[in-house]
Amino acid sequence: EFSSALNVFEEALEHERYITKSINDLMDIAIKENDHSVRSFLEWYVDEQVEEEATMSKIIARLKLINGEGLGLLTIDNELSARKFVPAE
Repeated sequence: EFSSALNVFEEALEHERYITKSINDLMDIAIKENDHSVRSFLEWYVDEQVEEEATMSKIIARLKLINGEGLGLLTIDNELSARKFVPAE
């Protein structure tokens, strides 16, 4: 379904942008309704989406830099697989 690793991350970035828009739409409603508790709840998601889009953009930039080269792909794959999930506090 995907033509390359770059294509996978470009699609992932588009999806993250869709999620960001959805969260921003919810935040707009919370602001309009003056619902402080929902705004507080959504702040974490807003911040998380900034981080997610930045992460995808950095990966895309690196994939463009290596231009599909095998050793570069292997290096990126190893780095991504070594990432650890750190739950929010």
